[in-house]
Amino acid sequence: MSRPKKRTPFPWLFLLLVVVPTLLATVYYYRYASNQYVSEAHFIIQNTSGAKVDVLGALTGLPGATGGTSDSMIISDYLWSADFIKDIKPELDLRTHYSNPSIDEYARLDVKASQEDLVEYWQKMIEVEHDLTSGISTLKITAFDAETSKKLVALALKQSEVLVNKLSSSLRTDSLQLAEKEAIAAQQEVNTLREQLTAFRKQQDILDPGSQTNARIEREETARLTRLSELQTQLSQAEAELTQISSFMQPEAMKVKTLQSRVNSLRQQVAKEQSVSVAQSKGQNTQAASQLAQYAELQSRLGFAEQLYTAKQTTLEQARLELERKQRYLTVTVQPNLPDEAIKPEKIPGILTVLLLSFLFWGIGSLSVAAIRDHVGWV
Repeated sequence: MSRPKKRTPFPWLFLLLVVVPTLLATVYYYRYASNQYVSEAHFIIQNTSGAKVDVLGALTGLPGATGGTSDSMIISDYLWSADFIKDIKPELDLRTHYSNPSIDEYARLDVKASQEDLVEYWQKMIEVEHDLTSGISTLKITAFDAETSKKLVALALKQSEVLVNKLSSSLRTDSLQLAEKEAIAAQQEVNTLREQLTAFRKQQDILDPGSQTNARIEREETARLTRLSELQTQLSQAEAELTQISSFMQPEAMKVKTLQSRVNSLRQQVAKEQSVSVAQSKGQNTQAASQLAQYAELQSRLGFAEQLYTAKQTTLEQARLELERKQRYLTVTVQPNLPDEAIKPEKIPGILTVLLLSFLFWGIGSLSVAAIRDHVGWV
């Protein structure tokens, strides 16, 4: 029997799929690839509020997302966006730097690249990492010269601090300004009622209408007027309490309904006492009773306004304390460094990657050719 002929290997396939790509990668990395410099900085987002208890982290042993981590994620999203590119353009144009003709064609940004292509290219040049345990974020930016790399990191930190301050200032416009507006309105109401009370005294040429009226009317009428004043005081207190509770409770709440019922009852009693007082005062001293009623009404309104103003001042102070508690700060723990040497592209790992991929394609190609030869009967 004749022995089967030994199949010849495929040196041309090995040269084409392994040797040539590896040689091209070696030539590119060591002769044409542009040096890339990486500058690095570390920062952390802090606030003045106390640390929150992480129940889930305590149970699982895994770090949970905190407020600072959430702010860091917001900063990352901003740094990767077109807004950041636009904000730093007056100081450093990314399109101009990364499309410089001195950069090798493979790593260079196309001069005619669209805005979307620029953003996609930029996202490959910036890296933001977050440590959930310590809350420290690491920022790395790659550029084609050391100075630009450091400047980009400094600009990123600067714009991030502006963003953090903007997030904090939004709290002021949402809560503090509203509390200040309500406190000012309450103070103006108090001042207006005090002026009306002073004008009433001057107009009637009396200091205390109540004491002068008591000398001219009967003891029974005096008792009714005193009762009326007490009811009006109770009414103003009940209305002030109802206003304060309604600011943070629903109208359907039982306490709100109870206070509303008490206010309505006091109003009815006040109206009843006023009607009786006016009826009994006719023919005796109508003018004095009218003066006393007006004076009591002004006093009641003034008392209510002063209590409301006190409540609004308390709310304003609480809003200020809450704002200070939620104030955010960006603290740079490691300043941007000026790279001494280029660490990109990684030449040896790049060449080895090309070599391994070439071997993979060569193996697949060799098996494919061998299978075809066996199928058609080549020897």
